[in-house]
Amino acid sequence: MELALLYSLPIWGAGLIFIAVLLIALESGYRMGLARRETWKDADSGGGAIVLTSMFALLGLLLAFTYASGVSRHDARSQAVTVEANALSTAFQRADIIAEPGRTELKIVLLDYTRTRSYPPGSLQNNDERKAAIIRTLKQQARIWPATKRVVEQNNPVPMETSLVVAINAVFDAHYVRFAAVFDTLPKIVMWMLLFVAAASLSVAGFNAGIQSRMSRWRMTALTLVLTGLILIILDFDRPLDGMVIVNQNSLNSVIAEMEADLKQ
Repeated sequence: MELALLYSLPIWGAGLIFIAVLLIALESGYRMGLARRETWKDADSGGGAIVLTSMFALLGLLLAFTYASGVSRHDARSQAVTVEANALSTAFQRADIIAEPGRTELKIVLLDYTRTRSYPPGSLQNNDERKAAIIRTLKQQARIWPATKRVVEQNNPVPMETSLVVAINAVFDAHYVRFAAVFDTLPKIVMWMLLFVAAASLSVAGFNAGIQSRMSRWRMTALTLVLTGLILIILDFDRPLDGMVIVNQNSLNSVIAEMEADLKQ
């Protein structure tokens, strides 16, 4: 199963996969322990308790580090949206001090581009939609610099032109920063390792319970659900447009509304 499938599935679908994998690992370990209980006698034989404690300690470290990494990437994406909204708002305001006819044209171009930078929750759920969104935004972005050049050719005061060009360059810089933040996701091997260690830990726990011929299923199920929830949130951090953890784009939407209101005047 490719990790990309976890990003294309609905978040609840990925959750069902995690629950199924972990419960199967738990039950398999328990069944194996039952079959070997006469040989092993108790859970401590063969270092079972030490192994289980070590594995859950390792799992705790992996969960802590990957969760912290996910929070960091989410914060970076949120910050990138805010920076881009500020850059677009500044460029639009500086375009307002330029003389006509280039002023209105540049402001319209900036508005059209800004609209392509806001993505509603639940959008871009597959590669085709993402490619179409990238093409759309790059097409609008390509109109900004020619419109800026036409403004500069109008021989506006040099300080005004310099201020505008700096603001436009900041818009381009914000574009690349935001794209870098969006595509900065958890390495595939880390997610596989996290799921593997969780499944192995539950399997060993089930094996020890099988050796003792008893297992509190509701407690083990509760542990499985808690682990699933944590892994799901870690995955959700890398899905900024759907699921439970969504990057707030209110700042961009506010800028769009302000631009539209300005052009209607």
